[in-house]
Amino acid sequence: MTDAPRADQGPLLTYALTTVPNPLTASPPDVKPGDEDENSYADIDLVISNSGSTPVRCSKIAIVLPVGTLAQDLALTGEGISAYVEPDSGWTVVDVQSDVLLAVPTAETAVFPAAGEAGPSKVRFSIAPQGGESEVTVDGLYLTLRRIMVSDKAGVARIEIEEWATAEGTIPDTPRTTTLDVAKFPFRSGADPAPGIGRALVALKSQGGPPATRIAANAPVRLEWHHVRGDSHELYMDDRRVTDAGIAGGSKYDVPADTVRRDTAFALKTVTPTPDGGFVVRWDHLTVCVTDQTLDRLTVSGALQADGSLTTGSTSETKFNHPVSVLNGKKLTATGELRVDGNVSVGGTAGITGKLTADGDVQVNKSFKTGSTGESVFYHNITVYTPSKLVVGKDMQVNGSVTGSLKVTGSLNADGDVTRGGKGVLAHNDTISMSNTRFGGYLYAPAYDYDGDRGYIFRWKPGNPINNGYWKVERNSTTLEAPQDLPAAEDTTTTTEPPAGK
Repeated sequence: MTDAPRADQGPLLTYALTTVPNPLTASPPDVKPGDEDENSYADIDLVISNSGSTPVRCSKIAIVLPVGTLAQDLALTGEGISAYVEPDSGWTVVDVQSDVLLAVPTAETAVFPAAGEAGPSKVRFSIAPQGGESEVTVDGLYLTLRRIMVSDKAGVARIEIEEWATAEGTIPDTPRTTTLDVAKFPFRSGADPAPGIGRALVALKSQGGPPATRIAANAPVRLEWHHVRGDSHELYMDDRRVTDAGIAGGSKYDVPADTVRRDTAFALKTVTPTPDGGFVVRWDHLTVCVTDQTLDRLTVSGALQADGSLTTGSTSETKFNHPVSVLNGKKLTATGELRVDGNVSVGGTAGITGKLTADGDVQVNKSFKTGSTGESVFYHNITVYTPSKLVVGKDMQVNGSVTGSLKVTGSLNADGDVTRGGKGVLAHNDTISMSNTRFGGYLYAPAYDYDGDRGYIFRWKPGNPINNGYWKVERNSTTLEAPQDLPAAEDTTTTTEPPAGK
């Protein structure tokens, strides 16, 4: 038979606990579905170790939670509580065991009832070594009880610890016991009313995803925050309030795609009521950075450097109020129209593969050269001022008129007619017809012995000149090449003189 430990003997192991949150707040009374206030939930973290110098053998440890609606009760119900132990390789958590729920007094007074008078219910958690017993030396145990619905009465709840352990000999059948006190403070609507304490607003790339510290433009963003009963939230972005019904009493908001186009700041406003009928306002702020931003307008007071391409939209225009330089042998390419309202200075070569249109004057201070193919067409006058000249190194074709003097130092070839004052000009080998429009007679060609008359082409019989004679000369045709058998005028002799005209 194993002797039971004396009542004054405490457990051989050392126990300590903390709560989350700390301190605990009692649940609000009479919480109904749809109420703004919500029940309080808590976690208990319990650590167990051997603080003595002698090894302790332990077969089981039980943690008993008081359940009920009294001040000494910790939990409103034993349902939904989960337990975890570490190290889980050597210890096992026994399923929750609930004792008989005894009657609770129907009426309460100002007197705090002692434990046991109201017959409180218990929730028992037991942990046991997987091998039946274990020695607890340097290493300790860590036990967590989660999702405890806190009782709605402020007070001190005592958690009972039952320990089956011994430092020597057989482990007794009766456990050693101790208690740990847990304080529950009064419920206050809105919890902590201290201003400036936010709700831990965070931005994620997706639900359960990594933080959205930097995203691509138009990517979706998930916002989450801590919601405490009584809170009323407002979310702001892009200088506007986000009108979503789920934000006010919720704890998340999914920003749709195609919304965040640039670095965007989010602000969460939380309004919490206080017990005296007032309220406290809290603010949370965060900014999400965007890699490829889309801006409505950008003003840069210093230098603007684009390491990659700089692309503008298809509408509006890009204006420069300062010189634009293209450096390092690069080129400025305009696939569309290039309009210059002012002056254009080109220190090098301006290569234009397309069409160059100038609505105003084009001034060339030096040489102006065209290519070997194509043609240059002018629909207006071309003026060459003195002392400059127009030099044509090859053929010059004039389809219209030439006004003024034309000095030709070389040959002047005309494939067509040459006119003066609207009348044709005789050329070599042209055939003509002549008629005397005033007197009848013959055309006389002088002989060789009339030296004084050889300078005249047309004349009457020598010695009988006709003053004021009128002759009409008409060109009949043009012969490009003179006939081979046609003699010259000086080689022709005449023996018969024609009769004089009347």
